[in-house]
Amino acid sequence: MLSVNTNMSAMAALQSLNQTQAALADTQNQISTGKKISSSSDNPAVYAIANTMQSQVSGLSAVSDSLSFGSSVVGTAQTATQSISTVLQSLVNTITQGQTSGLDATTMNNSIKQMLNQVDQFAKSATFNGINLVATTGTGVGAITGGNSMNVVENIGGSTLNVSNSVTAAINGSAVTASDSTGLGLTGLSVTTGALKIATSSSTLPVTGDSVTLKSGAGVSYTYVLNDSTAATTFATAGSSTQQNREVQIGATDSTATILTKLSQSMAADGFSGTTDSSGNFIVTGNNVALAGSSSALTGATTVASTGTTAGDAISTINAAIKQLNVNSSYLGSVSNQITGLSSFTSSLSNSLTGGIGALTDANMAAESAKLQSLQTKQSLAIQSLSIANQQPQSIMTLFR
Repeated sequence: MLSVNTNMSAMAALQSLNQTQAALADTQNQISTGKKISSSSDNPAVYAIANTMQSQVSGLSAVSDSLSFGSSVVGTAQTATQSISTVLQSLVNTITQGQTSGLDATTMNNSIKQMLNQVDQFAKSATFNGINLVATTGTGVGAITGGNSMNVVENIGGSTLNVSNSVTAAINGSAVTASDSTGLGLTGLSVTTGALKIATSSSTLPVTGDSVTLKSGAGVSYTYVLNDSTAATTFATAGSSTQQNREVQIGATDSTATILTKLSQSMAADGFSGTTDSSGNFIVTGNNVALAGSSSALTGATTVASTGTTAGDAISTINAAIKQLNVNSSYLGSVSNQITGLSSFTSSLSNSLTGGIGALTDANMAAESAKLQSLQTKQSLAIQSLSIANQQPQSIMTLFR
């Protein structure tokens, strides 16, 4: 049937063209966005799932940032503790060498003070974005194990990993915690060398044959024998690596003060220092002196009690501090490993979720490219078909000629 009011062929061609145009628009959208599902209207269920997964990826990104920050803070603390440990080991070496070479207490204490100041600076400088896991603000050595703490977000559920350096450990019999002001127990550390007091008097003058034996911190004994320079008797000065003999020449008319001056001069060559106090006593210091023996007029030699920390005690204290520092370093190392593991897991989980989102929403570009070519061809054919269908009513005119 031919009709000018109803052109079924044109209507069919137009419907086909509209369908092709809609499919072509959808394909072009997928190609331009790279996604087959970019809005809820494309597929409501899949779109909701993909959005949930995307929020998890965003949360994991925040977790990763928190872990990276925590890793930087812990790394800063590790660097500081390693540097402090190196200084403390050097300090032990300095004090030990001081004992061996006969350094006086003042020289050693100056070295100790300088090194502890260096430790302070390392501790106080171990700050990353305001967080210091090594020392509380403004204290340094005094509270080296106190420090601050921080919370690191470890998963998208909001769980946190608390990181601090408040490890409890015993130093010199007392527990060290964040609130303990003694910290590593190094505040005010100093050493004093031993001293020897030789009591002398006018009634018992030092004479030829008198002797005194001193022992140094290195374990070498030095025997000093008084001998009248005019006497025929001589004393053997031969010795060994652990025993040295010294002959001190005195005059028959020398006063006690003169004799002690000559004795002091002989001792000075071996690293000892001899002086006379206000009571006339002869005081020997230096070289970590210890009394090994005396005779005759020098039998009054006695040790003078030290008022400070001996070199041996100082070394013990420093070794205890190093032990504590090792505990803290081990703790920081385990935390660093834990953060590294969490970072690796977070990255892997984020990659898996991102891949899942892609599988749900990403367009197959190869398939869409082929589909685009097909739809463009169908579009051209539909337009041509509609054009032909639109010409059919004109054929009715031939019936009226």
